[in-house]
Amino acid sequence: MKNFILLFALLCTAFVSRADQLQALTQQQAEAAVAYLKKEPIVILWCSCCDDDLPQKVTVNEVFYKKDDEGKYYSVILKGRDESGQEVEQYLDLAYVFVKKGKKAKCLGKVLKFECDPCTTPFDWSIQYEG
Repeated sequence: MKNFILLFALLCTAFVSRADQLQALTQQQAEAAVAYLKKEPIVILWCSCCDDDLPQKVTVNEVFYKKDDEGKYYSVILKGRDESGQEVEQYLDLAYVFVKKGKKAKCLGKVLKFECDPCTTPFDWSIQYEG
């Protein structure tokens, strides 16, 4: 029984750690992400590892980073509007932010050469999204 509980706990930890891959960043990573995103007019936000999460195209109005309360890590925050005109303000996980590279949507974490698993391969940018 103890082995089962231990295995269950490890599986839950693995799942949770997969969901937040590049949200707590070093200052250098946060600066690189903000510099890149300031040049992007539109991004796709999509936790492709998460069940029931739909891709969302967002027009970028503002992007910045800030330190967490403990002063140890940095977070990137994006402000913009989705395709229906709703305001979006979101702390980003760079593993689940996709940018346009040619005709494909590619994971920003991968584009910046950070270690992550976006749970998807590059996909067609022109697909219409709901959300």
